[in-house]
Amino acid sequence: MVDFAMQTPEPPRPFSKWNFAANVCDGALFSLALSLVSQQTLLPVLVKKMGGSNVAVGLIPVLWTAGFNFPLIFVANFAQRFDRKKNFVLITALAQRIPWLLLAVIVFFLEAVSVQTGLLLFFTAFTLAAITGSINLPVWFDLVAKITPVDMRGRLFALRMMLGAVLGVFGGWAVIRVLQAFTYPESFALLFALAFGVMMVSYVFLVVLQEENGARLLRRQTFKMHVLHLPRILRRERNFRNFLVADALLIASTMSGAFYAVNALEKFSLTEAYAGTFTIVMTCSMIAGNLFFGYLADRFGHKINLSLSTVFTAAACLIALFAASIQIYLFVFAAWALAIGLNGVSRLPIIAEFCPEAERPTYIALTNMITAPFALAGIAGGWIANRFGYDAVFISAALLALAAAVWLKLRVEEPRNSVTQAAGLMLD
Repeated sequence: MVDFAMQTPEPPRPFSKWNFAANVCDGALFSLALSLVSQQTLLPVLVKKMGGSNVAVGLIPVLWTAGFNFPLIFVANFAQRFDRKKNFVLITALAQRIPWLLLAVIVFFLEAVSVQTGLLLFFTAFTLAAITGSINLPVWFDLVAKITPVDMRGRLFALRMMLGAVLGVFGGWAVIRVLQAFTYPESFALLFALAFGVMMVSYVFLVVLQEENGARLLRRQTFKMHVLHLPRILRRERNFRNFLVADALLIASTMSGAFYAVNALEKFSLTEAYAGTFTIVMTCSMIAGNLFFGYLADRFGHKINLSLSTVFTAAACLIALFAASIQIYLFVFAAWALAIGLNGVSRLPIIAEFCPEAERPTYIALTNMITAPFALAGIAGGWIANRFGYDAVFISAALLALAAAVWLKLRVEEPRNSVTQAAGLMLD
C-alpha cells in the first residue's frame, strides 16, 4: 500500500557555520584516512606485492565502484522514509568504518596464508568496505544536502577535499615512513590500522551535526512500487538521462587509474615507497585546485567541473603514454588528482539539482545503479594490460574520457538553467 504525504515547499534553510565546519572536518579527516590506503597509489602496489596479476589490480576500482553503487537502490527507499536522517547516518557510518580494521588484521597475517587465499580475503574485506559505504552514502548525502544551502554545496565539498588534501600530504609522508621503517606485510597492515583510527576521529564530527525536521516524502511506498517508479523517472527526465550517459563514459575511463602507480614502478625501476611520493603529488594537486573548483561550481554550476574532469582524465593518460622520466610522470598523478577532485566536488551535487528534495536518495541510487556497471571496464583494462601493455589501457581510457567530454558539451544542459527540476516536483 502506498501512503501519500503532502509536501509543502520549504523556505531556504539558514546557513549554519557549525554544521558547515563539522562537515568539512569529517570529510577532511576521512580523506586523510583514505590517503593512507590510497586506491590510486598504495593498493595497486599492495596487490602486486601479494602476487596479484594485472587483472587483480584492475579489480580494485571495479569492486569498489560495484560495491559502492549497486546496494544503493535497496537503501534509497528506506532512507527517504525519514525527515530526520542523523541517527541512521551514525549507524551506517560506524558500519562503514569497521571493514578497514578488518583489512588491517587480514593484511597483517598475509604471510600465513597462500597467495590465492590472501587475495580472496583482501578483496572480500575491501568489497565489504565499499558495500557499507554504499549503505551510508544516500542518507549521508541527503543529510548534507538538507543542512547545506544549494549555493554553498560546491564550496563545502571543495573545502572538504582541499583540507583533506592538505592532511593527505602528511598521509603520503606517513606512507613513505611506514613503508621504509617496517617490512611487508606489517607495514601495510599498520597503514590500514592508522586509516581506521583517523576514520573514527572523523566520526566524532558526524555526531555533533545539528539537524532539524525536513520535508516529508512525496510518497511512501513499498519496495516494489519504488522500483516501478524508476523507469518513470528515466522517461520523464531527458536531461538526467543524458547525464547518465556522460557519467557512464567517465566511470569507464577511470580504468586507467589503477595502473598509473604500477606502471611507474616498473617503467622507472622504483621502490614501493614511491607510492607515498605519488600520494603527496596527488594531494598537493588537490589543494591547488579544489577551492577554485568549488567556487566555479557554486557560481556557474557543476557541469563545467565534470567537463574539466574528463579533460584531466585524458591528460593523465596522455602524459603516462609519453613521459620519459619519473619527474615528468609525476604530472600524471597531478592530472589524475584534479580529475578526481572535480568529480568529487560536483558529481553528487549535480544529481541533487536534477531532482526534487524528497527524492534525492532515489536519484543517487538510480544514477549509481545504471552507471556503476561501467566500472567493469577495469577488468577489461587488466586484460588489455596483460595482452597489449599499459599504453593500450591509457589510450582506451583517453578515448572514453574525450567521448564523455563531447557528450556533456552537446547533450547535457546545466540543470540550474533547466526547467526540468521544476517539472520533476510533480508526481506521475
